[in-house]
This record gives sequence, C-alpha cells and structure tokens, in this order.
Amino acid sequence: MLKHLMIEEMVALVAPWIEDAQRRRLFLSIPEIAGLHDKVVEVHGAVLAVRPSKASVSAGMTSLNDELVTADERHDHLAKAVSYGIDAHREHCLAEEPPDVGRAEACDRAQASLFPTGLAIIKASPTAESGNTARIARLLDEEPSIAAFLKVIPAPGKTTLLHTVQRWIASGKELSTIERRRDALAAKEKTAPVVNATILAARNQWLRVVSAVLSNLEISSAPAEAIETIRGPILKASERAGRRYASGRVRGAGAEGPRQPAAAGEGSGDTDGDGAAGVRAPAE
Repeated sequence: MLKHLMIEEMVALVAPWIEDAQRRRLFLSIPEIAGLHDKVVEVHGAVLAVRPSKASVSAGMTSLNDELVTADERHDHLAKAVSYGIDAHREHCLAEEPPDVGRAEACDRAQASLFPTGLAIIKASPTAESGNTARIARLLDEEPSIAAFLKVIPAPGKTTLLHTVQRWIASGKELSTIERRRDALAAKEKTAPVVNATILAARNQWLRVVSAVLSNLEISSAPAEAIETIRGPILKASERAGRRYASGRVRGAGAEGPRQPAAAGEGSGDTDGDGAAGVRAPAE
C-alpha cells in the first residue's frame, strides 16, 4: 500500500516526474494528469524537506520502532481473532438443528459493540488502536453481559474468546506504553514535536496527490505504454512496501516511526492512502 512507503521511497519515486526531462515531458503529455504536475512538484519538495537523516536515528529509537511494529502486528492479529471468532460462532449457531437464531443475533450485537466500524481499526494509527482497546475495556466493565457472552465461546488452548479480548486490550496498553517511551526519547534527543507534525503533513499531501495521479491514469486514453511508464514504479514500490510491512521487517526512519497514517483523522476517510481524495486534475 502507498501508506507503507517510507519518506526516502517517496522522494525517489516522484523525482523522475520532475527531474528527468523525458519523463517530465511524458507526464505533461497525458491530459488527465498534466494539470497535477505543479502539485507533484509541491509535494515532492515537501517530502524532500522532511527526509530524515539516517545518522540521526539513535539505536534506542530504532529499537522502540521495532517494538512498535511487533506490538502493532500482535494487536491486529488479536483484533481479527476476536472478530472472526464471533463470526465463526454465529455460523455454528445458525448451522444447528434447529438454528439458534437468538444466539446468532447475540453474536451480531457483540460484533457491533466491539467493532462499530468493522476491522477498519487495524488500519488506524497505534494511538487510535490503543484508544479503541481502552474503550473496549470500559465497555466490558459497563456491560458485563458482553464479557459473559464471550466467556462461553471457546478459543484455542482451552481458553475462551474473553481471554482473547483481554489479550487484545493488553496489546493496546502495550502500544500506548511504547508510544510514550518513543515520545520521551524523542524529547530527550531534542526532536521537536513540530517535526512529527510536519512529516505527517508532507506524507499525507504526497499520498493524496500521487493517489490522484494514479486514479486519473485509470481513466486516461493515453497509450498503455505511457501510462505504465508513469505508474509502474509507483505500483511496484507500493506492493513491495505492503509485503515488507506484513512480514514485520519495516524499520522506522527518524521521527517518522514505523507506521504513519495516510491521512489526518485517525481511522477515518481514505486511511489506505490508495484513494484519490481531495485532488483531481483540472478539466481540459
């Protein structure tokens, strides 16, 4: 996914559209994206300006970034285990003779309470994820019937789905703890908070503009070879970044950290960074 690209990759991928004369002419020759070139230049300058220096990444920050990646993946797997576990139990209820419709409906209610936006939460930032698990912890205290319901759904290792939910909540606390440690270390290393905000803003705008270019190329009548020349490197790099993140080998770069949301507003809108929100080429 585009959102998993690192700043260095963002810089390298768009540079040819601006600095390579032949590639720049090709970009400007495609009517559907030509009007976006000024925006491309602008966002390229923004990510270039916030490109971190590898020398500035301390061993402590690298270690914390690695911890965050591992904890984030654990959180996501546990969230899916809970959601899929409820769904599986629902299907078992409906497969009974006669179907246990009442219990299946209880599964639906539990699913809606625990996952009001489905599994979109696993694509949010670690901060949003930890905030959501804190909400779930309060929910179990305020509505003990949900905890009681989860306690009778079996899970691996002679446990129940309630135990899985408790592990999920614990993973959210772990994310919050690591984030606080990263913030404290950044402050100690005199990393100004505004740097993080600047990096995020630059990433978000780059993602929106490049997503718009890709989206407009989908409806372009330009020759297939020309379209592939422009978008091919972006798509390939995006796929590699997605596989790298999924395998847990992402390494943070400076204050950027191992994971940044694609757009402002955690867990909402085009969080994948693959849409074309907010930018379109002007009509010819």
